[in-house]
Amino acid sequence: MTKSLQQLRRDAKALRKAHDAGDLRARQRIANYPPRPDGTALKYADYLHVIARENSFASWPALKLAADLVGMDIAAKRQRLKVALYHGQFSVADQLLADAQDLAKGDFGLSMSLYRSSDVRDALAAAPEQATQLIGHQAPPLTILARSKRINHRPDLTDAMLDIARALLTHEADVNLGAPAYDGGDC
Repeated sequence: MTKSLQQLRRDAKALRKAHDAGDLRARQRIANYPPRPDGTALKYADYLHVIARENSFASWPALKLAADLVGMDIAAKRQRLKVALYHGQFSVADQLLADAQDLAKGDFGLSMSLYRSSDVRDALAAAPEQATQLIGHQAPPLTILARSKRINHRPDLTDAMLDIARALLTHEADVNLGAPAYDGGDC
């Protein structure tokens, strides 16, 4: 993909303008990738969908994610993965992990959020104090584990999640310790 998101958005606006004007080529482009099977009036999102499909993406969000990931370093991808797991953005998390399966390697919080039991156990064997320390000065490990919405997407990982919880408790994690209250500031 050589165009920026800004240019792709402009392409969608140009397609909408041409389609509204009755341009035959624009109508054919819409017909090639019909965004609305029911024939209702098209919205801007529909033109974005056509642009995404013309660029070999299933949807505009998929194209946008691919464009966002271009040029991201490992730290930025890890942060994006953390946000995706916290908010339950499973397609984003899956895409990030597909692009770099070792993205969570060495990150204790991400390993817990992804329910990578063996990685968590290895980390606790190397540094048992991690079971009782805040992660990123934000929350204790059990809270990080509980906040991950990955279980909604991957219920097959229930045993791994429970294994991690047991490992944390074995290393004296405090079940009564929660995350600091949100103060309304920027996170």
